[in-house]
Amino acid sequence: MKGSLKNSLKDLLFMLILSSFCAFLLLATRSAVGERAELSAGTADAILKILGKDILPSDDRLIEAFSEIFVRRQSGKIKFWRGVDNPELWACEASGNGMWGEITLAFVLDSSSWKIIGLRIVEQNETAGLGGQISEDRFVEQFTGLNGENGVEMASYKIMNNQFDAVTGATASSKSVEKLLNKALLALREKIITGDMKENE
Repeated sequence: MKGSLKNSLKDLLFMLILSSFCAFLLLATRSAVGERAELSAGTADAILKILGKDILPSDDRLIEAFSEIFVRRQSGKIKFWRGVDNPELWACEASGNGMWGEITLAFVLDSSSWKIIGLRIVEQNETAGLGGQISEDRFVEQFTGLNGENGVEMASYKIMNNQFDAVTGATASSKSVEKLLNKALLALREKIITGDMKENE
């Protein structure tokens, strides 16, 4: 009985040491990976393409090229990066609900004019042939040059400089993009107005 209790204590001590080591290793890895884990290669590629930079599709190279241009300012469901050499340049990734699944979009904005430089859909699970068309150039290209200061608006007839046309037969998916983009624009506007330019996690 005494021997089995002694063995149990040894096993317990070993497990405590092992779990402490694993926790330390996880913490060290997390801080070392940091921003790289926050940025997907798909988002980096989308934002670099918006800026006209075509990088060979290597995850490490995409993230390295992105990190030369932008520095992270906020993480979470809505992520912001600010331009290193041009602090008026902002990149954003936002994720939210679509009609059938999550939509992730990325855009670049010039905060001096509040013009959207470009927008791309990074991931979506909408119906092929209908809502899936939100990823197509003819939909996303209409966001280029829109004024995002007061949000964007889906409209049947575009008469204002913040309006875009929905994908025919996919109004719900188009509306999801509108809501997601407006949520990100509002969060970015608040960040800029409050002057909170430090990294926020």
